[in-house]
Amino acid sequence: MSKLTRSLPKECLARQIINIKDGWRFSIDIFDLGVKEKWYSKNFQNSSWSKVEIPKAWDLYDDALWGYEGIGWYSVEFATPDIEIMNFLRLEFARVNYYSKVWLNGVYIGENIGGYLPFNFDVSGLFKKHGTNKLVLRVDNKPRIDWLPATYQIEWMHYGGILGSISLAAYPMIHISDISINAIPAISAENVSGALVNAEVEITNFTDKPVDLDLLLHIPASATRVKVNKKIDCPADMVKKNKIEFFLPQANFWSPDNPFVYVFKVRIEKNGKIIDETSERFGVRKIEVKGSSILLNSQPLFIKGVNRYEEYGKFGPNPSRELIIKDLKEMKKAGVNFIRVHYPQSPELISLLDEMGFLMMEELPLNWWGLDFHGKKARQTDAILPQAKKELSAMIRRDKNHPSIIMWSMANECKSETKVGIKVLRELLYETKQLDKSRLATFVARLDTENERAFEYADLVCYNMYYGSVLGEICHHASQMNKRVKIASLKYMKKQNQYFPDKPKLITEFGCRAIKNISGDMHISEDIQAGYLEKAWEVISSYKHVSGGVVWSWADYYHQKNFDNVTVFGPWGVVTVDRRPKKALQTLKKMFREEN
Repeated sequence: MSKLTRSLPKECLARQIINIKDGWRFSIDIFDLGVKEKWYSKNFQNSSWSKVEIPKAWDLYDDALWGYEGIGWYSVEFATPDIEIMNFLRLEFARVNYYSKVWLNGVYIGENIGGYLPFNFDVSGLFKKHGTNKLVLRVDNKPRIDWLPATYQIEWMHYGGILGSISLAAYPMIHISDISINAIPAISAENVSGALVNAEVEITNFTDKPVDLDLLLHIPASATRVKVNKKIDCPADMVKKNKIEFFLPQANFWSPDNPFVYVFKVRIEKNGKIIDETSERFGVRKIEVKGSSILLNSQPLFIKGVNRYEEYGKFGPNPSRELIIKDLKEMKKAGVNFIRVHYPQSPELISLLDEMGFLMMEELPLNWWGLDFHGKKARQTDAILPQAKKELSAMIRRDKNHPSIIMWSMANECKSETKVGIKVLRELLYETKQLDKSRLATFVARLDTENERAFEYADLVCYNMYYGSVLGEICHHASQMNKRVKIASLKYMKKQNQYFPDKPKLITEFGCRAIKNISGDMHISEDIQAGYLEKAWEVISSYKHVSGGVVWSWADYYHQKNFDNVTVFGPWGVVTVDRRPKKALQTLKKMFREEN
């Protein structure tokens, strides 16, 4: 039986978050018998299933499960915790990959399609407050073309199972359900330097009576300890958003060189009694485009980036915090100021990017949509749009206050030049601008951007460049670098600069494969990779019409079975999947530490 860990953060005294971590059991279901045989029922004996840890990909439970794409079942029984006062209960799932169905005490409570963002269910009427509760999940991670990433051939490893925490959360019936903060450098009417803060506090009232409340805001680390009080009301059984604008004097501006993070404390009271309180972090910074330049806090920004997957060796997508910090410190030492990802990342990682001073492009997992790979037929319709919009909204709602995130990307290397591709990308860009006007919105093109008409609605143009690596004439030897990498890349960039000339350009991928300990003057050696990156960066950093480049990739990564006939993993990293350096790491340090 699971032991429950109760978390009572000091800033959230009225709430309880109870982590359901221990006592989990697991079984695979290769013939899809579970629903038919009612493995979810209260009386079904799951006790013979294997004991497993969560969060942890099922690929790591045994070597035989590595790369398994199919159905798995989880079950846990836990004693009812002591929950005082709280009478609104919610089961919260941080991340389950990919298609989840959930039962509580034999009752079906819902499903979720999506493997990268949190979801939850109201269990106030189903949770047994006395005795034992049984929670069962059916998880299916087999790719389907009608779901994101909208392709059968997924570029990254499609780890299966429970990849994030599962918690029972108890909230007051009247509580703070969301906070949005946009803080930008500004000058007050009194000519004082500081920040203009626009905040929106969402209050949920699940009672059957309207309430009048006091809303109190507090930024304790500010130079003048800013406090704001406001009288608000919230109708019965409603959600209401309350907007607050104030000036923060002597503000510390966030940047990669000065990653200063504020804490924004929020409390609601009624007649002097605390009803609920919580906090959110934010940074003061402004990202914008001016002509063909990207500006951070009104200064031109030149991006020195890497693409990164979350996995780390055989820890899969759940490496320890210590390993993640170690990894990020190595990136910082290499001069990296920007990280791009192919799907939403954990809040814990993004918070570290805030604290350590990395810029970030967070991307919807809409990848290779409409493209055929290895005989796997593609299909491209706008039926993907509802799920993409749902994921987009959830990503922005969860991550919108992180100062490190400066760009939202709608997609990567999709067939986005088609009529339906343009329509879907255009609608996603429009939706992004409605949800968040404080950041840049874009997507990443597959090849030439000439017919990528959705860029008309984007803030900047992003494209990938692999001349000499996988495009054009392949660079097999060092003697071919100048012609097949430098000259070919420069020609390509000049061509792309003709299209959308009034928008900034960013090269979101460039790179070359290399296998650790393979050396010599041939393709896929460490020597050729190091030379390739140096030559490609030479042309990128000297071409004034691009705002930087992003190396593919920081680390090697695993991918789906049968994806690559050369290796069982993606050997594109400047370090290996377990973070052993290749020769290219020293090249990267030299590239990024030079002034541009």
